Amino acid sequence: MQWTWSKFAWLCGVAILVSGCTPLKIPEETTDDGLVRVASRSIGGVYRDPDATFTQYQRVILEPPSISFTEGWAKKHPEVGAKELARLRAESIQVFREEFTREFVTRGPFKFADVPAPDVLLVVPSIEELDFKAPESAMDPSSSTFVNTRLVTMKVSGDLRDALTGKAIGRVIYIHADEQMTMRRADRSGNVREQAQAYEQWTQLAHEAISVAKAAKPRTPHP
Repeated sequence: MQWTWSKFAWLCGVAILVSGCTPLKIPEETTDDGLVRVASRSIGGVYRDPDATFTQYQRVILEPPSISFTEGWAKKHPEVGAKELARLRAESIQVFREEFTREFVTRGPFKFADVPAPDVLLVVPSIEELDFKAPESAMDPSSSTFVNTRLVTMKVSGDLRDALTGKAIGRVIYIHADEQMTMRRADRSGNVREQAQAYEQWTQLAHEAISVAKAAKPRTPHP
């Protein structure tokens, strides 16, 4: 019985010590340029400069997105020549701008700006690991091509920068990954729709991130 009570007392002591300790703080996920990951919808990752304010931004400058394909994509699709590749890039840039304009300008409250100013946010997007499962030039015109996955996959990343200084104060990442789906016809219109869906997800996530940042107080008070 003595051993049992001693053990009980020891366990109580440990419990008291543990309950009195301050919980360990989980380290912040921080990028090399000092952006800290913040809460967001699970479809993407949002990073922000905790010392930056966003309330002053009322207009945006959108840079054309840079585009890079998945490794080995050109070798996998030798039928895609330089002219078709240029068309795919131009179409991707156009579809991205259309989705961005719909979310940020049409739905508001932003307007496009032509030159940097104190109220201008510079958006620098990047489309990486772009993969067209069935580019138009690879399709047999005499038959239909069907796939049971997403027609287009990619990673969309975009920096939010102060237009005057060029400093990154935010970053939004969305991955439009391979996903098993019902059979769908692969054609040019399908490829465009798939891209539009991905860019829509990114622009909505970015818009939400800016709205949240405008409502948040910076960690370091600004004069």
